Formats: sequence, C-alpha cells, structure tokens
Amino acid sequence: MSVRGGGGDGLFRVGVDAGGTKVRAVLARRLGGELQILGTGTAGSANPRQVGLAQAHAELRAAIEAAFGAAGIAPAPERCLVHIGSAGLATPEDVIAFESFEHPYARLEAQSDATLALAAYFAGHPGVLLIVGTGCIALARGLDGKLYRRMGWGFPLEVGGGAWLGLEALRLALGDLEGHRHTELARRLKAELESPRGVMEWIRGKSSGDYARFARWVFEVEDDRCRGLLEQWSGIAHRLVAELRVESGAVQVGVWGGLREQLLGRLALVGYVEPKREPLEQALILADELAADMA
Repeated sequence: MSVRGGGGDGLFRVGVDAGGTKVRAVLARRLGGELQILGTGTAGSANPRQVGLAQAHAELRAAIEAAFGAAGIAPAPERCLVHIGSAGLATPEDVIAFESFEHPYARLEAQSDATLALAAYFAGHPGVLLIVGTGCIALARGLDGKLYRRMGWGFPLEVGGGAWLGLEALRLALGDLEGHRHTELARRLKAELESPRGVMEWIRGKSSGDYARFARWVFEVEDDRCRGLLEQWSGIAHRLVAELRVESGAVQVGVWGGLREQLLGRLALVGYVEPKREPLEQALILADELAADMA
C-alpha cells in the first residue's frame, strides 16, 4: 500500500478499521513524497455502544501503540493524524461524541465502519454494499450522490449478521438440550455450556461478538433447521441488495465482512464486483488528507 504525495512533515498517519470485535490500525509517514507503511497493530472492540467511550478510546490507543511497537518506534500519539471507521458510530451525534472525547492525537477524525467500507469498496463511486460480519447492514452511494441504508440497527434488533445466526443456533440447541433431544446442536451446547442453567448464566453481560462465535454451528451442522436458517439468511441478503439497487439507482454490488465468503458461496448477485480497496487503506488515505487540512 502506498500513496504518492508531498514531502515529509514529521507527522504520522494512522488509518483505523474498528469492527464489532477488534480494532486494526496501520501506521505510516511520508518519506520522499510517498506514504510508507511502518507497522500495524490490533486491539479489542472499540465500539462505544458496547464498551463505552472510555474503553473504545483505550482500545484505539492500544492498537496504535501496537503499530508503533511493530515499527520499532517509541509511541508518539501527539504526532499522529488518525482517521477511524468504527462500529457503533451510527449517528452524527455518535461521531461528535467520539471525536470530542479527550485524546492525545494531533488530529482525530471518525466515521462509521460501514461508511468507510462503502467508500473503500467502490473507491467513492456509486454502488450497493452488503456488510455481513458480526452485524448486518446494507449501504448504497446513489447516482445522486446520496447515502442510502438498510438494517444496521445493532444487536439484538437486526437480522442477517453473525450475532443473529449465533443467537438462533443457541436457541435451537437450547430447545434440544432441554427437551433431551440427542442432536448435534445439543451435543455442542452441552460441551460448551453444560446445561440450560449454564446458558442462562453465560448470557449475562454478553455482546454481539460473543453470540457471533456460535454462527459457525449453522454452517457446520447437517440439520434441516440449520439449512433453513441459511436459506432465510440468503433471502435477507438478496432483499436488502435488491431494495437498495432500486432506491439508489446504483448498478455495482459488493459484499464485505467476516461472513463474506460464506454468503458469496450461496448467493449470486447481479452486478457483483470485487473491492477496489480495503477499509484500512481507505482510512489511511483519509488520515493523510488531514495533513493538508492542517497546512
């Protein structure tokens, strides 16, 4: 990853992609007119709706410091221009609260991880993007330049993401276990949580990412009910994309997120294209643009 441009200015650029379960940060600086990657780092969830603003910022800083460590450079957050796309920044008020929280960076700019992914996938051009990871959201940049969206309500309201699939798998397995039905789902649940009472104790304080880890059961277990869930999942995805194509007028379609490959293996999407960029690269480009704003 490299971006051509002006000379060095002593500032580090940090692009950050923060999904529902982890933060990824890439550290770079300008040398000889080129943006050069120095290191990358990861940390836990920076979704402020799940962990709160203070913890979200702590995870962001941990990922940035890990990137400095990977580069073999002492952390210098006060010299960092940071652009983050984070889960949980669903409204303008969310973004303002995140950017306004006390931080050590020279400049911090934020947006939702979904809008960052949309801009990255189509390199700013019109398109419909379905993001299926821990959660599920469909976004489109229309021919009129406007932003259109479906879903993205957050767990447990939305359907179509890994957390929803995991929750449905748990419900099926719990019913089997309580009813003494010797199914593969019941066997897996007993191995993980032992009993219905164990499930009730486990759910206290759990987030969407905790439920999403059970989504793999739906893909792995040969069960008519799991197959039915997958058919329902494919139908949800198809409907979201079809509605946004009509509403936005966009022709190109993309899929992103942790369940991307599983969905593409089940669903043929008219107008599908491969991504132009990854969100982390887009975030770094936007972090670099902050230098021009400060000049």
